[in-house]
Amino acid sequence: MTSRFEQGRKVSWYTLIGNVILAIIKAVVGVAAGSAALIADAVHSASDVLATSVVLYGLRVAKRPPDEKHPYGHGRAEAVAAKVVSLLLILVGIEMIVGAGKTIVSGRISTPGSVALWTAALSIVVKEAMYQWTILVGRRINSPAVIAEAWHHRSDAFSSVASFTGILLARSGYPILDPIVAGVVALFVIKVGWDIFNSAVDEMMDSQITDAGILDSIAEAAKTLTEISDVHNLRVHRYGAELHVDLTVLTPLNLSLVEGHQLAHKVETSIVSAVPNATHIDVHVEPLLQGVEGVNEI
Repeated sequence: MTSRFEQGRKVSWYTLIGNVILAIIKAVVGVAAGSAALIADAVHSASDVLATSVVLYGLRVAKRPPDEKHPYGHGRAEAVAAKVVSLLLILVGIEMIVGAGKTIVSGRISTPGSVALWTAALSIVVKEAMYQWTILVGRRINSPAVIAEAWHHRSDAFSSVASFTGILLARSGYPILDPIVAGVVALFVIKVGWDIFNSAVDEMMDSQITDAGILDSIAEAAKTLTEISDVHNLRVHRYGAELHVDLTVLTPLNLSLVEGHQLAHKVETSIVSAVPNATHIDVHVEPLLQGVEGVNEI
C-alpha cells in the first residue's frame, strides 16, 4: 500500500508542474492581451508553485520518526507548512490589491484580447481539477498541509472565475472592471489565507477537536469493553495527521494495579481499531465509586 507521504508527494509534484505551466501561460497571455486580471491570476498560480514546494518539504520532515528532541514525532511540520502557505496567500493577495490599485490610478486601462478570456476559462477547469484531486488525497491521508494546498488551488480556480468575468465585462465595454475584478480576487485570496492560518494556529496550540464523529467513535470504542462503565475527560488534539488522545475510563471492578494496566492496553487497542490515526493514547483507569461526593465527576 502506498504510504501517506508518497500519496501526498505524488499529488504535490504533479500539481507543481501543472502550476508552473499554467503560470507561464497566464503571464504571457495576460501581458500580450493587456489583462490586469489575468496577470494577477498568473501571480496567484506562481504563488501556488512556492506553496507546493513548502508542502513537499513539510511532508518530508513530517515523515521522520521520533527522536530524542522530538519524542512525539515530526507531524507538526505539516501544520507549519500550512501556516507558511497561508502567509504566502495573504502576501500575494495584498500585492494583487496594490497592483490593481496602481492600474486604476494610472488610468492605463486597455480592453483585453479574446485570448485572455479563453486562457482564464482553461485555468478554471485545470485548477478545479487540481483542487478536487488534492483535497481527496489530503483528506484520505489526514494532512493539513495537503488540504491547505488544495484550498490554494481552489482559491486560484475562483481567481480565474473572477478573471474570466472581469475580462468578459471589459470586452463588453467596461475596461475599468478588469483591474477592479483583480482587486476582488485578491480579497478572496486573503480570506482563504486567513482561514488556513487560523486552522494551523489552532493545531499548534493543541486546541481540542470538535468533530463529534471522531469523539463519539473514540468513546464508543472504549465502552465496547465489558469492563468499562463510562468514559470521562475525553480530550483529543491533532498532531499533523495523528490524533493524540487522553481519557479516563471508569470500571466497577476491583482491579489490581497489573489488571488496571492491562485494561488500559485493551482500551488503547480498541480505540486504534476504531480510529487508526489515533496515537499516543493516555488512558487513566478509575474505579467507579457511586454515592461518594466529588468522585468520578467530569
